[in-house]
Amino acid sequence: MIVVMARKKTTIYLEPELLTAAKTLAASSGRREYEIIEDALRAYMRSEEAAPGRRELRAMLDRWAQADDGLAEDEALALADHEVHAYRRDQREHRQ
Repeated sequence: MIVVMARKKTTIYLEPELLTAAKTLAASSGRREYEIIEDALRAYMRSEEAAPGRRELRAMLDRWAQADDGLAEDEALALADHEVHAYRRDQREHRQ
């Protein structure tokens, strides 16, 4: 059985040289640009560089699972949004 996931349209900003490289790679390999970008994003997400973010995400999901108090969907989304912003703020502070 083949599972096809629906895609969502989004806007991303890339350096011109990186966009040109992605377009060239897509054309030369007979693939679509989004496939090249998806593959690159998946590879990054599996990389050691992204490991701390994966651990933080796992910890956040574990905290939510333990605190399952029957949040409504909009409450859960607001909590997720708050956690993501807090994580990003923490990451920016550690870079400075």
